Amino acid sequence: MGLFSSNERVAIGIGARGVHLLIGRGNGRVKQVHSASAALPDGALRVGLHAPAITDREAVLEILRQLVTDARGEGLLRRTPEVVTVLVPDGVFKMSAVPIEGEAPKRVEGDRMARWMLRDLLPVPESDIRASWSVFDAPEGEATASSLLSLGGTEAVLADYESLVADLGWTTGRLVPWSFATAAARPTDANGAVAASHDAGVADTGQRDLILCDADGALGALFQIDDLPRLHRSWRSPVAGEQVAEELPSLRRYVNDHLETSIGTVWLCGDASWTRAASLACERGQVAARVLSQEAVLCAALED
Repeated sequence: MGLFSSNERVAIGIGARGVHLLIGRGNGRVKQVHSASAALPDGALRVGLHAPAITDREAVLEILRQLVTDARGEGLLRRTPEVVTVLVPDGVFKMSAVPIEGEAPKRVEGDRMARWMLRDLLPVPESDIRASWSVFDAPEGEATASSLLSLGGTEAVLADYESLVADLGWTTGRLVPWSFATAAARPTDANGAVAASHDAGVADTGQRDLILCDADGALGALFQIDDLPRLHRSWRSPVAGEQVAEELPSLRRYVNDHLETSIGTVWLCGDASWTRAASLACERGQVAARVLSQEAVLCAALED
């Protein structure tokens, strides 16, 4: 993403009921210079794996155009951004990981494998799947193979989100699930390790993190061990902040039984009222929780 020099970098966050615009500047570490958000009309956007995703295109575009107009009116966006980072709800994506032996696959073979890994998770033919992939080495000391991680969605749905940016006259650089962007926004120490919880009495190294991100009414979860994604989930129905307490037991059981570990810190991202209620729910569940603002997550998504 190192294309902007000191010019404005733009991120758009799309949720089930709202949209966000963030403008930052800087190379590497990005500094926020403007942030704004607006609610969407009921039913204007449908989160899921089926197209169309944008059910009231004109309403969504009008709101996005107004956010851009307001930013320009404040003397920002002096130039057209070369590419825009777009955060979308986790319900748009599916994730799969498989162990691999030997060298990492070449580009074409990796693309084929990534789509094949998602074929049973998405409601379209394999040829209609768009997937990105990465190879992760096994954590030091573990006698396991490397893993190929595939993350993708339905081509028509992803193109629907990208078309909003195209109608603004811009180009989408990448689509990112809110939970993955939240994971990238966690503060790190001088060695690049995720900062541990500062809560008294909590012995956590930041290596077993659960991310819960509410994209304006569409909740997604990502669980990582040593920064390797191991569990990705989204909810079809909205989950209020206080309802997080009801979801934590099943997430804990899955992590304990299938991943043979436990949840360390829960990182929360959402609007202020949701994160406040979710923090209290985590406290009742005796889990350490930390909050990242939506602005911090959008800003981190722009960093190299």
